[in-house]
Amino acid sequence: MKALVGVSILFLLVLIGGARSYAEEMLGGEPAEFRLAILSEEHVSYYVPSAIILDEKGRLNPLELIVTNHTKKEHGFAIDRLKVREVLKPGESKTIKISVTDLDAIGTDRSSFKYYCHLHKGHIGGQLYIKR
Repeated sequence: MKALVGVSILFLLVLIGGARSYAEEMLGGEPAEFRLAILSEEHVSYYVPSAIILDEKGRLNPLELIVTNHTKKEHGFAIDRLKVREVLKPGESKTIKISVTDLDAIGTDRSSFKYYCHLHKGHIGGQLYIKR
C-alpha cells in the first residue's frame, strides 16, 4: 500500500509540474488544448491539474478540455456556468469544446469557472481561469 501511495504521489508531482509549465505556456494564448485527469487515492477523487489558466486575448480557436477518467468507477465533469456536464466511464476520455463565443457571452466580470464531479459532491474539483 505504501508503494502505491508513493507511486501515486510521484505521478501527481510529475503531472502538477507539467501542468504548471503548460499553464505558463498558455499565457501566450496557444495552444487551445488542456488535458485533465481524474485520479483516486484512498476514497478521495480529484482532478489534475487543479487549475488551468487561459489567455483569451485574440483567441479565435475554441478551448478544448480533454478529460480522462483514470479511476475504477464512473465520474462526472461539470462546469455549470458554461453548461458542461459529462459522465465518464472508467478509462474513458472525452473532449469538451468551449467556443470563444460562449466564453465572451459570460462577460468580463467573471473569469473563474469551477469544474467538479457532479456525480460525487465530495470529490476535489478545480478552477479554470480566463485571462482577459
